[in-house]
This record gives sequence, structure tokens and C-alpha cells, in this order.
Amino acid sequence: MSSAAVDLPDVVVDGCNPSNWDDPDIFTNLRKGGVTVTNATVAIWEGFEDSADEVSKWLKRFRQRSDEIVQIRTVEDIAEAQRSGRAGIILGWQNLAPIENDYERLEIFAEVGVRIVQLAYNLRNLVANGCYERADDGLSKFGVGTVRKLNELGMLIDLSHVGDRSSMEAIELSTSPVAVTHSNRRSFKEGARNKPDDLIRALVDNGGVIGANAFPRFLPREFDSTIEDFLDAIENLVELAGIDHVGIASDFCEGHDMEYWHYLRRLHGKIPGDPPAVPRPDPAISGLDTASDMPAVAHGLRERGYADHEVRKIMGENWVRLYGTVWTQ
Repeated sequence: MSSAAVDLPDVVVDGCNPSNWDDPDIFTNLRKGGVTVTNATVAIWEGFEDSADEVSKWLKRFRQRSDEIVQIRTVEDIAEAQRSGRAGIILGWQNLAPIENDYERLEIFAEVGVRIVQLAYNLRNLVANGCYERADDGLSKFGVGTVRKLNELGMLIDLSHVGDRSSMEAIELSTSPVAVTHSNRRSFKEGARNKPDDLIRALVDNGGVIGANAFPRFLPREFDSTIEDFLDAIENLVELAGIDHVGIASDFCEGHDMEYWHYLRRLHGKIPGDPPAVPRPDPAISGLDTASDMPAVAHGLRERGYADHEVRKIMGENWVRLYGTVWTQ
């Protein structure tokens, strides 16, 4: 079913949120902020068994907190989250470590509701190169098979932390639109985690969506940034990609301590890496500290002259359209 067939007034979608989901305050903030759907990070460095355990935790949360949250597997589920006033949760990965050396395992995770899958997280894996690797060799043969399997299962491919060549090859190979769930333009803020214009154009030409990232390191003023800087990032992306291909992503890290950042910086989750370059464990920009502040983004866009229908697209409709296209393949 396409997203156009479902009535979704003023839907708000957070393209990526890797918060500490053991903290119940985060679910409260989602509802306070009117966030309809969140792509919640379930796995980064975890292998097959640990990722299965993480999904099991989420299935338990969905049962125990059914008055607050609902699992999103389809666009129809998004409509139900909207009608019921609950926060919709998409299970997403930021790496393909969970499949280890067998992409057929994707079928298992698709069955339990994992819907968004990033090809690599910062470093090289069996599939692709991450954006911080020494060199990007593009997709491996195993990676080509993995992209085809993701297409077959209707799982949305994410390229946010993936290297440029690997990303371009994935866009060219994929038979479905793909996403960059949480990145800005490299011309807006230099750095490997932001995306070059040619890659964004290719993403758009393939029907994809890019989510403007509110994490301070990917904004020009970094940890001195405010919500105005994030609004600048959104406008900068719209300038290139167009109003129909830009969404938002908080990249919130609510509820984490510094150990989380050491975990992220490890080489493949095992070997200690560089010290984390964050001033506090849950860095956020002023004016957009938690999900409860999300209405300020829509307000800021309207203040800058965006029409209501344009604000609705950026705040969620573009993501919903993409989900409806990919998940029904």
C-alpha cells in the first residue's frame, strides 16, 4: 500500500534517533513533542546473537508499554500511531554487523520488523566502506548480494555513515530508493560524515530522501549551535535536493553516558579507538535538547516563510512516502 492511501495529518518523523531506550523519559519526550514515528537505533556493533537479544528487548517493550509506543512495520502502522497518540517506533540498524557473514539472515530480522538498515558504520565491513575508512573500495561482491537481498525484502537502505564510493554504487545498484537518514551537505559543513552534492543528486534522482542532521558536530558552529543552525541545514538541503526529498533527523543521544561514546569509537566494537570528541554524553543544540522540543522545528520553518504543505513534507510526509515505496516492494 502506498503512503498516499493513508490519511496522515501533520505526521512528524524523526529519521534517526540513537538514544538510550532503557530510559523511560525518552518515550515521554516523544509524546510531548508530538513525534509520530522514530527510526530507533537497535544495533551498531552487535553481532547476530546480541542483535537478536536487542530485538527481543524491543518486542517486550512493545508489549509492556503498549499505551505509549507501537511498532512500525508498515505505513498503516504509522496511521495507527497517529490516531492513537502513541509514539511509533521503527527498528533500525546503523551497521550490518548483525548478519555477520550471511546476508540470508536479513530474512529473520525482516520477519521481526527491522525496517531500516545502514550498510556500514564509519568503518569497512564485509559489505561496504564506512565514511571514516582510509580508503573506499566500494561495495564488495558480498555487498552486492546484500543490497539485492535488502531490495528483495523491502528493507530501506541507509547510507549515512557509508563512504562516498560505496554509497554511489549502492544507489546505482538498488532497485528501490535509498535514504541518507541523518547527514547534511559537505559544502555546508566540511567532513566525511556529511555528503557531497553529486551523491545527494544521485539519491534524489533515485527517489530517495535525506534527513537533515541536528547533531552539533555536523553543523558549522558545532557545539555552539542552536536550532537556527539546524534550520539553516534544512534550508541548505532543500536548496539542492528540493522540497520533496528532505526530512529531519534529530540524532539525539538522550539518556547516554560517556561509555556510550567510547563504545561508538571502538574499531568494530572491540578495539579501543580515538577518544570521543563530545563535551558531554548527550550533546544537543540549544533549542532542540530533546524530542519534546520538536514542535520548534516546524515553527521555525514557518517563521522562515515555508508554507504549511512544505513544512508537512519536511517534518514527516517525505519519510512516509519513502517508507511506503520501499516497504511494499
